Amino acid sequence: MTTFARFGRWWEGPPQRWYWKLLDNLRSGLTWSDALVGLCAVAVFSGILIGFRYEFIPDYKLGQIADTDVRALQDIAYEDIGATALRRAEAEAGVASVYRLDADHIADQEKTIAAAFARARDIVNQQIAAAKSTPALAEERDLQKKLSSQIGRVFPDSLVAVLLRQKFGAAIESRMLKILDSVLRDGVIGDRAKFLKDQRAGIVIRDGAFPFEHPLTDAYAARDLGSAREYLRQFRSDFSDLAPRERDLIIQFLESSLLPTLVYDRSETENRRAQAALRVQPVELQIRQGQTIIRSGEQVSPNVLLQLEALKKLQRPRSLIWQFAGYFLLCGIFVDSLWRYLIFNQSGHRKARNRMTLALVIIGCELLTLRIATALADILGERFQRFHDPSILYYGIPLAFGALLATLLIDVNIGIATSVVLSILTGLYYGNIDLAAYLIIGSLAGIYGIRQYRDRAAILKAGLTIGVVNILCLCGLAILRQSSLTVASVLDRIVLALVSGMLAAALASMLLPALESIFKIVTDIRLLELSNLNAPVLRRLSVEAPGTYHHSLMVATLAEVAAESIGANSLLARVAAYYHDVGKLLKPEYFVENQAYGGNKHEDLSPNTSCEIISSHVKDGLQLAKEIGLPQRISDVIPQHHGTRMMTYFFQKAREAANGNAQETVESEFRYPGPKPQSREAAIVMMADSVEAASRTLSQPTAAQIQGMIDRLVDDIVGDNQLDECDITLRDVRLVKESFVKIVTGIFHHRIDYPGYDFKSTNEDSKGPAAKNSGSEPATTV
Repeated sequence: MTTFARFGRWWEGPPQRWYWKLLDNLRSGLTWSDALVGLCAVAVFSGILIGFRYEFIPDYKLGQIADTDVRALQDIAYEDIGATALRRAEAEAGVASVYRLDADHIADQEKTIAAAFARARDIVNQQIAAAKSTPALAEERDLQKKLSSQIGRVFPDSLVAVLLRQKFGAAIESRMLKILDSVLRDGVIGDRAKFLKDQRAGIVIRDGAFPFEHPLTDAYAARDLGSAREYLRQFRSDFSDLAPRERDLIIQFLESSLLPTLVYDRSETENRRAQAALRVQPVELQIRQGQTIIRSGEQVSPNVLLQLEALKKLQRPRSLIWQFAGYFLLCGIFVDSLWRYLIFNQSGHRKARNRMTLALVIIGCELLTLRIATALADILGERFQRFHDPSILYYGIPLAFGALLATLLIDVNIGIATSVVLSILTGLYYGNIDLAAYLIIGSLAGIYGIRQYRDRAAILKAGLTIGVVNILCLCGLAILRQSSLTVASVLDRIVLALVSGMLAAALASMLLPALESIFKIVTDIRLLELSNLNAPVLRRLSVEAPGTYHHSLMVATLAEVAAESIGANSLLARVAAYYHDVGKLLKPEYFVENQAYGGNKHEDLSPNTSCEIISSHVKDGLQLAKEIGLPQRISDVIPQHHGTRMMTYFFQKAREAANGNAQETVESEFRYPGPKPQSREAAIVMMADSVEAASRTLSQPTAAQIQGMIDRLVDDIVGDNQLDECDITLRDVRLVKESFVKIVTGIFHHRIDYPGYDFKSTNEDSKGPAAKNSGSEPATTV
């Protein structure tokens, strides 16, 4: 069956493929509406953060006189084209020239000579074998002619005669090749002047015969053709066994075999220099926000032109689009991470969605405040010459109020997460890591300063704490940056840091009631207001239903202590207990605690009618809570503190009236409508209500009796499955019972009798003793 209820899931039905499971995991419970809200929030955040600039940037020419002041509206980096070109030229000049040693050409030359020697030896050996004796002079001339025709392209005729006399022996061949190889492999260059010029930046020799290269450390080892010939003549002594003329002929032949073997590799050198230039990062100069680019009357210089061009680029749509895309991606990651935390750490998607929406609203409010305050700071920086650097005023912006609101309205963990997100976005917006550190440190100080929000002054104290910590943060940053500080700058920073903290507290105080009302959230301060026993509805309760009023006070005492013992919201439990039976105001005389001296009205009513009257106080209580504007968390406890428990007294009375016929007595008709407790605080109020009501039936009980009574009552609630829908544990239940025992035992503590007084007798019986003791000192109570 096709469904569009959940984001990222197109159908339901087995088997589900692995990629759908992965998508479900990434989805983390998102619906299409959740995704749409999140994307809209991310788009709003990105729109607030991108650098919209509407200032007109004049189109000046080089050398022109400016007719208006131009100031940068935000931090921006621009490329210094001249400096970048200079650095790239330096990088290119630092790359060594590449010369290739033409090993293949050397090898070919040597192979040609060796092949000529081999061919000549073959011819000589054939001639010797044919004559079978030493050849005659005529035959020698014929052999020489034959050799000249075969190897004349390699050796001149004069050299052939010399080598023939040596019978083209391997020894002379080896000597000639060794000398030629030594000279050629040392390197023979064609243009020595260029070679020496290239040697200034270094030369790298690439030998084609090997897969590696090496730098040329001694440029003079490489020779041009003239120097190579002179160097070659030094090897005449290697042919000392020959006649001087023969030696000269061999040296002349070797000189004619010389050729340039070190060849400049232009393409490789240029490629390496181009790569080196590309590796050089552009030289960027920073324009600070509020910095004056040019003043009216000044001449436009090349550097000013570059800065003006950078400001124009900032206004181009492409730049804004890329800024928006970058912020959109980052904000999307942050929002998704926050959603995942709420889903995996908060119970119930409804609660998570409400908290997520609230967190997004808080982040949006802070970003908008940040943007507006930045604009105001820029204006003040222009007006007051005292702030030569307008960015100093940014430290007076109330950056930490978002963390205060998130902590008060949600919890500490969300407050910390919100602070991290806002500090990162603030650092990116200003391009200043110091401001990011300033925000996160101040926010953490505010979070831990506001954790116990039990009076109006608490938020002001948190603001002062933020201000003091901001001052310490600025001191640490100044020490870290080794800034030169003056008395005036130090005073400015101290004042701005304190202003930031106090403004954060003021903004949080202003926004708190509105967000409380919109998102139906009850903070500690609202609970404190509701806990005032002089509230009109509680005063009515004390007068019109005094038994219910005192019952509520005792339940509040029990619930508060029990909530503290298990780490629940003790203030919420106490206030909920004050109002849990407020519905009894409409018909107080039908409830036993208010029937001290009057008759029991239920004696003349049927059990079903009595049951309807008793259970109606839940509906009446909800209606009254709506009329007086009780928060949802308080009004939820009114029906939940009874859950779906049975009104046992009327049920048993109905059974007795039906002569024990269970079929005529429907159990569900004698149960409260519910729902069962949905929170730990509601469960505590349910248990405290039962314990307090039952404790009034005790007369001088022992500690064991009190313990047994509480155990039976609480175990009955647990056994009736009334606590199945809240996250209270068995350990919590045990701690709650222990706290009840302490309080109830204290209520029924033992006291000594008053001497001379008999409070059990009637007023007439006690006139004598009372008169006798009327003048005595009051008895001491224990």
